[in-house]
Amino acid sequence: MNALLRVWEEFVNIATIGNEFDKLVLSKVKPHYRGGKFFILVKDEFTKIWIEKNYLDRIISTFKYYDVEVELTIENEKAENVDEQKISSNLNLESKEEKSTRRFSSSRVKKTLEKEIEKVDGNVIVVEKVKNDVSTPTLSVINPKYTFDSFVVGPSNDLAYHSALNVSRYPGRNYNPLFIYGVVGIGKTHLLHAIANEVLKERKLKKVLYVTSEQFASEFFNSLNSRSIHSFRLKYREADILLIDDVQFFKASMKQVIDELFHTFNKLAHDKKQMVFTSDRTPRELDEIGDRMISRFEGGLVVEIKKPEFETRLKIVDMKLKAEGIEIDEKFKHFIANSIQSNVRSLESAVNRISAFINFKKGKLNIDVLKTLLKDLMETDQSGKEFVEIVYTIDDIVKAVAKYYNTDENSLVDNNKREDLILARQIAMYLAKKLTNLTFSQIGEKFGKVHSTAMRAYERVESLVKRDLVVKDQIKEIISILRKKKRII
Repeated sequence: MNALLRVWEEFVNIATIGNEFDKLVLSKVKPHYRGGKFFILVKDEFTKIWIEKNYLDRIISTFKYYDVEVELTIENEKAENVDEQKISSNLNLESKEEKSTRRFSSSRVKKTLEKEIEKVDGNVIVVEKVKNDVSTPTLSVINPKYTFDSFVVGPSNDLAYHSALNVSRYPGRNYNPLFIYGVVGIGKTHLLHAIANEVLKERKLKKVLYVTSEQFASEFFNSLNSRSIHSFRLKYREADILLIDDVQFFKASMKQVIDELFHTFNKLAHDKKQMVFTSDRTPRELDEIGDRMISRFEGGLVVEIKKPEFETRLKIVDMKLKAEGIEIDEKFKHFIANSIQSNVRSLESAVNRISAFINFKKGKLNIDVLKTLLKDLMETDQSGKEFVEIVYTIDDIVKAVAKYYNTDENSLVDNNKREDLILARQIAMYLAKKLTNLTFSQIGEKFGKVHSTAMRAYERVESLVKRDLVVKDQIKEIISILRKKKRII
């Protein structure tokens, strides 16, 4: 079997995922190559019209990648057979972007021909299929709980919500790509799944791919190792909607992966297929991904999800409690919403703990119990009597860090190279990102640094917190100073 027929098989497998009837019809088609053209031979006019309507554009687009024309024709118009070896020797199937990978050779793929029995409309039909030792990629799992209805909308996420909703209703038209950024745990992934769920509900034949950046990279390298790069490209470049989460994890060392993403992006953009990306920072702050990907991310709509304000947090708590079938006093809801300020996931975790306490412990809820249950989630330690929105500024943080390290504020924000001040400065940048809505660019500006320096400072301290108990304790003490400054006991 020559390489073009292999491409055809992969197209059929991937293009008809989840649709056995379409797969059955296309598997009965007889593909044939002659004189620089790839012929799709069908038995009747009905099948020809059906393919023209549902698949021909994508088939032409797939084979255009190999500089091969496609012609859909009825079987009695087919030409003479052409020797496969001659075809293979006359084809140059490797595009410029593919030269860094190993050339595909159909002789390296083990094939077994088997007959399967399928029932269609009550009729038993014997279907011949070629199966390979390279598995067909499958769609990523979409969480059915993450819908637009279950997303709490407020001033912090209103634009991101409506942009995502618009994309789900009119994919590929208005905002392409849609790029959503914001800190961890504030609803970016929820919106990606909501888009997928909405599209799949309204347009069942749409192929929706959701992956994290790590999954995309891992699958790419696996496809290189298994010499199945064709399958990988067909999967992603034939998607109707591509959703990639956490693109900040793409690093400069992943040059091949970023190149593949670049060409996938161009193909989908050309075909007017929708793309949505999320990140914990703006496209401009994704230094390692390269200027050409940054420019493409910025070429669509870039929206931020900010940390939820008090009213939105209160709505989230209320919705989650209702979903669990739990009723608690309003003052307890206020306590939760005011004590956990920056992270929706932490609010969800709080509700889960309260649910477990009420359902299994059968205990009576009060402020002291709440403090115990939520101790490691709380960002403020409220008395339970007065609920005030606490807002930290970058100046508050600089003062607290300077006080803790017994230095003056000017030394902290200037370019002093003392080792102890370098760490203090990085911790101040880290806390500024954690406790405010400022971007890395705005934080860097405060310290006379570029955004990439602020970003690296954040990443270094984030890493230290996970493995250095001394640094972790220092940060806790600095936050304690901040709380006292805001009169939070």
